[in-house]
Amino acid sequence: MAADVFLWRLPGADGTELGPPDLRPGLDPLLAAAGPLGTASGGGPAVLKVHVGPPGRPAAILPIWAHAVAAAAGCPGATFTDTLSISTRGLDTAPALAAVAAAKGYPTEETSAAAGGRFVVGDGPEAPAPLPAPPVPGGRLEGLELAGILRGAGSLVVLNPVRAHPHLGVVGAVATLGLELASRDTKLRLHVGIRPQVDTPLCAGCGSCLDVCLYDAIVIRAGRALIDHHLCTGCGECMGVCFMAGIAPEEAGGLARFQQDVAESAVAVGLAEPAGRAGGRSVLYLNFMIQLGGAATASKARRRLPVAGIGILASRDPVALDAASLSCLEAGVGVPLAEWTGYAQGPGDLLGRAEALGLGSREHRLREV
Repeated sequence: MAADVFLWRLPGADGTELGPPDLRPGLDPLLAAAGPLGTASGGGPAVLKVHVGPPGRPAAILPIWAHAVAAAAGCPGATFTDTLSISTRGLDTAPALAAVAAAKGYPTEETSAAAGGRFVVGDGPEAPAPLPAPPVPGGRLEGLELAGILRGAGSLVVLNPVRAHPHLGVVGAVATLGLELASRDTKLRLHVGIRPQVDTPLCAGCGSCLDVCLYDAIVIRAGRALIDHHLCTGCGECMGVCFMAGIAPEEAGGLARFQQDVAESAVAVGLAEPAGRAGGRSVLYLNFMIQLGGAATASKARRRLPVAGIGILASRDPVALDAASLSCLEAGVGVPLAEWTGYAQGPGDLLGRAEALGLGSREHRLREV
């Protein structure tokens, strides 16, 4: 059955803007079309999943945008959250991630009263203990853990910046659910079957991959990078920084299995109920396609084509939302997605598995507001 996906198109820029676009004019009609957020039975705070992004760059979801969403959704005192990275230095420990979020303008404990809301590391010590994932009917994974911030969340808003990814092609709402609302240990478990390999003729021995590897899995020998798969976690950081685009998963390196497992993790997040409350939680998904131009990796071979901002899409169905976002993105870039992302794979296995497990439907109706 087709699901509704609502699109607010970003107005055309006149070339005079010096700051980020003001999304408030679009958020009110967009969230009104998507329907009231509501809360789980018995109440509970709203949690807004944001994406802080690596140190040294503006937040992928700017705090002013997150606050605007919270206000439009009727939850101005919401908790903002992101979870620990398995790859990026500065995002791999709770104090570091909290510091980066604060530096980018998210409210801390000290500033929360004035700013409204507060940023909490979703799987850090300030959050509740990790939440055991409920069994997924038809699933094959056991023992997954979800970010503890979900325990008390009466409602959830997932704010996802659509972006390229070495294992998924494009990150949408389903991937954000499955990866960024899981505990760090579960993220490592999901990635472990991926085996990146070095295309030796393309390797310049520059050491960029070695510099970003948190796990000391890469060495330079005889002027070429070598990856120790006993140490490698498959995070993909080395693929993004390779200047010559010379690192890619092995042909049988488990990308299809990885995408399917991420989909199952996403379904588990959808099934998880707030602690002590019945009836589940209200969830709203928003895909931001605002700052698409210049979102390049360090690799010259993977520079993104300049793309104007498209807008924001919202839905209650994350699978339909991602399918609609991919269509809009491909129309916007005017070339196959793989040519824009620089990665051969797309999220087909991810969305197919999510649909098969009942998370949503790729069939959708796109409605502009």
